[in-house]
Amino acid sequence: MKKKNNLRKPFFEELQQGNVEGEIILFQPLWVRIFHWGFALSLTGILLSGLELHKPAKFFAVSYGDMFKIHVISSWFALGFVALRCADAILRRDQSLIPKLRDLKLFPKLLAYYLFLRTAPPPNRKYNGGQSLVYSSWLLLFLIASLLGLSSYWQGEHLIWVWRLVGGFQRLRWIKFMITIYFLATIPLHIYLSMTENLSHLQAMVSGYERKPPPKKS
Repeated sequence: MKKKNNLRKPFFEELQQGNVEGEIILFQPLWVRIFHWGFALSLTGILLSGLELHKPAKFFAVSYGDMFKIHVISSWFALGFVALRCADAILRRDQSLIPKLRDLKLFPKLLAYYLFLRTAPPPNRKYNGGQSLVYSSWLLLFLIASLLGLSSYWQGEHLIWVWRLVGGFQRLRWIKFMITIYFLATIPLHIYLSMTENLSHLQAMVSGYERKPPPKKS
């Protein structure tokens, strides 16, 4: 009897017809992919430049003014990509990023799966409950941080009501910093799960397509 090879085959070989059964479907439309990679790059620029502005590193040979320009340009690009994603979601009536009550009910089972207490994840929509919660929180917190950023950059000339709402400039800076920490904590988790949970979803974020597994035989 031929010994079974337990080693995982290369990902692209698995996608070849005959090695993986199932129908090829469009999973991520073009505008979603443009938003994803554009927002990822611009958000990286925002986070790194923001941390540098908060506490400049002595070994980093970039002036404060140049770093500030990078921060502002990255912010406006990110806002543009968010606007693009929201417009695309409205036109296609895409509600995949909006958490549903069912997602919240299934979240404990999903968490148990991630903690290796369940052998399979609970049934989900395009994104599972954890993904929809994180993705929607990213959009909301990014918009909040953008509003706080604009009010701080204008130094009280405009949006002074934002300063008063949050309780002063120092508290405004503290909120922005905590939002930054949240992004820095959840982005690596997103990357880790994308690389280990389902590589077909990651491939779909590049090509747009993935192979849908055939229904299980009873």
